[in-house]
Amino acid sequence: MLEWARFLPAMNTLPSSSTVLPLRLLAAVVAAFALSGCTISLVSSYDEVTDKAVQDLAAKTEAVIADATLNSSSYRKHASFYTEAQGAIAAIEMRSALYKQNEAEIATLGRLRTATRNMGRIHQIAGSLRPAEAEGVRSLLRSLIHHQLAKKRSSQILEAPQS
Repeated sequence: MLEWARFLPAMNTLPSSSTVLPLRLLAAVVAAFALSGCTISLVSSYDEVTDKAVQDLAAKTEAVIADATLNSSSYRKHASFYTEAQGAIAAIEMRSALYKQNEAEIATLGRLRTATRNMGRIHQIAGSLRPAEAEGVRSLLRSLIHHQLAKKRSSQILEAPQS
């Protein structure tokens, strides 16, 4: 017999009843919800105000990134943007915290806050930005926009009349 094979469970053993019972109970609960027509939501509901705030922040951020990368504009020209962006992110985060099951969005906003702060520091030290230095912020904004679109789609599906 191979030395490592003794650590594997025997192939002819069945799961214990202590393992099967919770799985059967979970399956029964999920089936009951499905058959009763109840919906199970795994993310928070769509919030139009949050969606608009994320879109506005993305538009302002893209304008600054474009000016800083294409025109080599200085940090001083955009210093107020970085302060406003931190405030906008905090406001979106505050609103997102009001909804249950919104941990992923709140975590992404926290990472966006840090990435925006870092982009501002790079802009201040280097004097201008290169596209790669802004990619982290862009990626997080895309993620938030995608998250909002998914929430919007799921809310439309849930509101659709069912026959």
